[in-house]
Amino acid sequence: MKKWTIKVLYYGNIQAPLAMMWPAGMPPLGDMAFTLAAPYLGFLLQADGRNILVDTGINDGFIVDGKAWGALPAEGGAKLVQKALEKEKLAPEDIDTVILTHLHNDHAGNCHLFPNARFIFQKDEWWNMLHPIPQQLARGDYDLSIIDFFKKPGVNKIMLDGDFQLEDGIMAYKVPGGHSLGNQVIAVNTQKGIVAMLGDIALLNFMIIPGMAEIVDMQGVSHPIPAVPTSLGGGVPHAVIYDLFSFYAGLNKIKAIVSQWKPGYVIPGHEPSLIVTGI
Repeated sequence: MKKWTIKVLYYGNIQAPLAMMWPAGMPPLGDMAFTLAAPYLGFLLQADGRNILVDTGINDGFIVDGKAWGALPAEGGAKLVQKALEKEKLAPEDIDTVILTHLHNDHAGNCHLFPNARFIFQKDEWWNMLHPIPQQLARGDYDLSIIDFFKKPGVNKIMLDGDFQLEDGIMAYKVPGGHSLGNQVIAVNTQKGIVAMLGDIALLNFMIIPGMAEIVDMQGVSHPIPAVPTSLGGGVPHAVIYDLFSFYAGLNKIKAIVSQWKPGYVIPGHEPSLIVTGI
C-alpha cells in the first residue's frame, strides 16, 4: 500500500475561554481555566508528486473585525490558506484533490481557491447543509455560500455515499460522530501506520484520548486540566455533538481504523499541539 506524508497547515485560529468549550460531565476547571487559541487546520497529503488537501479553513466572510463565532477574537480566510500552501512551496493550482471532512464554515470555507481540484464529500453532508436543524442554523454551522459554488457548471464535485477508497493508501469512512450527518473520517497510510483525521467529532486531544490531563497550546506550552473520567467511556462529547449515540458508535468505528489510539494517529479537528508536533 502506498505511504503518504501528512503536513499540518495553519489556517488561522479562534481564541476562547476554555470554560466555553468545556464538555458536560467533566470535573470543574477551577483555577485551571485559561484562554485557548484553537487553530483552523488543513492537512496536505503528498506522495509521488500528488498534492491532496483535507479541508480548506474558514471563509473571510466569517471573520468580521477580527472576530468569528461568538464574537471571539479570530484570524482566518483565504490569505492564510494561501500562505500555508506557500510555506510548502505550493499554490492553490497545485492541489488536484480537496477532501472535505464536512461542510461546516471552518472546514470548507475556501473551496473557490482551487481551480484544478476535484472536491470529495459525503452526499448526506450536502443534504444536511441544505436542511440544517435549528441549532445548526442558529450557530451558523454551514458556509451557505458554497452551495452556489458547488452548483456552478464545471466544478468537479464527487458526493460519496458511505465508505470508499479514494486513492491507494487513502480511505474515506462515513462516520457522522454526532456532529453532522455526513462527516467523514479520512484514514491515511503513512510510514508509521494508519492515521485518521476526524473532522470535528473531537476538537482537542483530551476529548478523544483517555486519561489526558493537559492541553498543549500552539506554542508548545502545556496547561494542566482535569482528566476525563472513565465513566464517560473513553471519549468526551463537546458542545457541538448533536447525537450522543452516533458519537459513541463513531468512536468504535474509528478505533477499528487507526493503527494506534494515541495522539499523532487520531487527529481532532482543532488540536493546537499539531502546530508544534506535526503528524
